[in-house]
Amino acid sequence: MSRLLHYQLHKNSNPDAEWVMFIHGAGGGTATWKKQIRDFGRHFHLVLVDLPGHAKSSQSCAEIEKYSFEFIAEKTWEIADHLNIKKVHLVSVSLGSIVSMVMKEQQPERIKSMVFAGPITSLDTKLRIVMKSGLMISGIIGFRNFYKLMAKIILPKKNHESARKVFVREANALTDKEYKKWTAMYGKHLDATLKRVFSSSPEVPIFLVVGTEDHFFLATTKKYAQQFPETIQLSIIQNCGHLVSLEKEEIFNLQSIEYIHGIQ
Repeated sequence: MSRLLHYQLHKNSNPDAEWVMFIHGAGGGTATWKKQIRDFGRHFHLVLVDLPGHAKSSQSCAEIEKYSFEFIAEKTWEIADHLNIKKVHLVSVSLGSIVSMVMKEQQPERIKSMVFAGPITSLDTKLRIVMKSGLMISGIIGFRNFYKLMAKIILPKKNHESARKVFVREANALTDKEYKKWTAMYGKHLDATLKRVFSSSPEVPIFLVVGTEDHFFLATTKKYAQQFPETIQLSIIQNCGHLVSLEKEEIFNLQSIEYIHGIQ
């Protein structure tokens, strides 16, 4: 039986403050959110999650042979249950947006809002080609070299460099076995999960934050926001790549906190 995932807890001095849960992307960890803790912590109780196989959750689900997005979402809800959190705002980056959407499927009544930084909402042709060829390449060059390559492809510019370094450093916690479990899940479930969770109007208010230089995900994020304008708010950050929460943390933090307060 798998263990409780590792998490970081930051309690606000106001016991009645609302809860915000942070969910990282592929290869990430709680350190992904180091630039959010101070600003968000002034307003909310915070819980930061290490997903299965990542960072300090590297061994939490070692005995599980196969992953699914449903399993990962359930494991994340276990932390909320453990902390007796009744309702929560979810803040996610990149692949974490998919985990959040599956969490919404499972327990929509417990989510007050969702904030997605550089979300993955669908796979366009370019991304399909990169993913398919990338998974084959990783078998030849090793997944750590593959992560470095992908980081350079997704975050190619000089102003993306600091975010790229965090992405690569956090991915080092993944073992070969965990990497294979995650990539097997992408191959089997990613496309179908994306089509299911992003195809209909969400019951929960969503704030999307994306950079103008996010050449993989900007177009699909804009398309998703345009489909459901009654529920989704979109912010496009200038001179910024995929990891907006790391590259433009001051803007991201300000806009996201204002959005969550507006929901309250």
